[in-house]
Amino acid sequence: MTRSPAADVRRALDALQAEEHAREARIAGLISAAQASIAGSEEAAAADVAPRLARVAQRSADLEARMQGTAGTASQLYGEMQQLHEERQRVELSMKWCRAVVQLKHACAALAEALEHRDWDAGAAHCAAALEVDQEIVHSEFARQSVPSTMLPDPAPQTLARLRTELLEALTKNFAHYTAPATQDEAQATRFLSLFPVVHAHAEGLAAYTAFAVTLVHAQGKGVQEKLLATPPTAPYYGMLWGAVFDSLAIFIHEHEPVVDRLFLQDGHAGFVQGVLPGLSQEWTRLGLQILEVWDEKRQRVRMLRDANAYRFTVLDGIRGAPHTPGRIFGEGEKPKTDLSLPFSLTRPSTPSAAPPEALAPDIAHADVLLTELAAVSSQWALFRQFLRNQLKTDVVLVDAAAGRAPDASLSARLDALVSETFFPLQIWSLRASIERVHALDTPDLSARPITSSLPDDLFFMLRTIFTRTLSASSLELAERVVTQALALLETEFVEIVVLRMDGCRRALNVPRLVDGPRRAAAVREVKATMIVYLNVLDVSAAYTERILADLHQESFLMQYFDASLPDRADPDVSATSELSLAQDIVSRIGSLTPKLRSALQFETEELYTTLVEPRVQALLHEMLHDLSYDLDEAAYARAEDADAVATRLRAGWESVLPGYREQLTEPNYALLFGHALDAILAPWEEAVMHLRFSELGALRFDKDLRSMLAFFAAQTPWGVRDKFAKLQQVAYVLNRDDDDEGDIYEAGASLGISWQLSPSEVQQSFTTWFGR
Repeated sequence: MTRSPAADVRRALDALQAEEHAREARIAGLISAAQASIAGSEEAAAADVAPRLARVAQRSADLEARMQGTAGTASQLYGEMQQLHEERQRVELSMKWCRAVVQLKHACAALAEALEHRDWDAGAAHCAAALEVDQEIVHSEFARQSVPSTMLPDPAPQTLARLRTELLEALTKNFAHYTAPATQDEAQATRFLSLFPVVHAHAEGLAAYTAFAVTLVHAQGKGVQEKLLATPPTAPYYGMLWGAVFDSLAIFIHEHEPVVDRLFLQDGHAGFVQGVLPGLSQEWTRLGLQILEVWDEKRQRVRMLRDANAYRFTVLDGIRGAPHTPGRIFGEGEKPKTDLSLPFSLTRPSTPSAAPPEALAPDIAHADVLLTELAAVSSQWALFRQFLRNQLKTDVVLVDAAAGRAPDASLSARLDALVSETFFPLQIWSLRASIERVHALDTPDLSARPITSSLPDDLFFMLRTIFTRTLSASSLELAERVVTQALALLETEFVEIVVLRMDGCRRALNVPRLVDGPRRAAAVREVKATMIVYLNVLDVSAAYTERILADLHQESFLMQYFDASLPDRADPDVSATSELSLAQDIVSRIGSLTPKLRSALQFETEELYTTLVEPRVQALLHEMLHDLSYDLDEAAYARAEDADAVATRLRAGWESVLPGYREQLTEPNYALLFGHALDAILAPWEEAVMHLRFSELGALRFDKDLRSMLAFFAAQTPWGVRDKFAKLQQVAYVLNRDDDDEGDIYEAGASLGISWQLSPSEVQQSFTTWFGR
């Protein structure tokens, strides 16, 4: 019998439903049984536990009744013990007060006796004993009744205060006595100073010591005042005077600060920095401002600034307006009418002719004295501040604040103002005025070899002096400003004017448009002399710049003026770089002048080549290449061997290409000009060779000509020129190969270490052209 799937499903569902109904019935029965059991257990628990709880409660009540008597007795005993404890505390406090009052009375009496007998050490000990008594006891009614005596009838506080005051006066007087110049005794002075902390008189002791220190500085100040009244010499007088003052201050602080701190810097009390230095700062500020005031007046600072601001640089303006004066390079023509005297010695003397002086310009020598003194003052002040930072871990700004001095009234503020408002503008004026005078004094020496001029020696001696003086002021801000402005001035008023001299001469004489003759020869002579002089000036200037940079960048030099230690990293406003590193970064900017000098030199060398040398090079090239042929048979080869035309023409014509330049130019300048001329000869020859036809004998002749040229040019210079012949040498290599497999020429050359300047296709194409294959 076959069953359908639907019937099977219905039967399965019916079975599941029946099973579910049976499960629900069992669960309902279990729940009913549990509810009945719970209801019965509550009644059973109540019947079982209640009697037991009642018995426990009864037992607790019985125990409480039995313990009430004992608890009362214990409470009574505790109260009595507490009363005894309080009574004992009162007795102990009374005994303490009695002992303290006895100690106070005895100490006051002993102190009075010690004062009478001038026994200061005992007096300090008795005073310290009296001061150990609690102030509550000292001011108590008990002390008021017990301490006074026939000899000391006043209340205890007044008696102790009076006796302590007398002792402090005696200590102060004795300390002053033993620190006075006439009765100086270091051991006794230290003895009396050490008694101040014993009697809890730290402030009074520091005040006494401050008075002593101020007296010393004041005494030194009297000597300084006498020197200020004297007529100062032209030397940096005030700078040395300033240095002497602050050097002696630093020595005093170095010697005395450890002693003061050992005696006073304890238990939170002030030491030398907090107690003595503010008073000293009052004196050094007064003395420093006095020196600056007299210096300002004697050196006529305000007048010099006014005159410098009013000065007009007419010589520089005149050179810019008319950079070329006919005949000037030969010592002819009109001389500039200005005071050409320089205030400093130069590396070699210039030879200017006399000229009527102008009264408008400030005295550069006077300005140099003023600037040197101000730099010395700034340097000494920076060194003193560095000493305070390193030894005392403080700065004058903090000391001024502790002394109650306004920031704008401090010595630092005055010096900063002088450096910013006087040193910088006057130094820049001095630099520009010196540049003007150096240009006016520019005296070429055409007889020297190489040809020289006074310009770079005078200028860079002056520049080194200015940079050294600026760095010696120990101010990073000033150094950065002066170096930046000086480099800008050198670029505009030295490099540009030197270039203007050369450009003006070329444009004025216009050699390319002149026909051959005496006039053209004179023009060529003047242009050549002018260009050589100023090209040498630029080259020597670049070398001097590098030398100045190397000397001033050395740590051994800069460490004299800038602190090499790292600043306190705890201060977020302070850079984590040392002053020395920052100074080196500033000095390194001087090196930016060298590329500008080299760039101008490169450009002007090209102009010299284009104006005077290129026409002669073209003539030599025409002579060398006009009948050049390497498609030679045996007869032509023999004639070429006998004539040696290329080498002969080169030797004959080269003397006219660079006549006298090798002796007259500096070696780097001659190398530049020589390189231009050599490139101008080799480039056309390389191009011509690439289009010539060669026979095997012609290839051999070409190799000989190339070797002759290379030997000739190598003999003309102490530096190598082989690299410039690399392409032609590769041509000779290709032409004279013995291997007939032309396809391997490039790879074979590369395997031999040849750095090809020809591509493989160029080698193959040229080989085909050369031999017509």
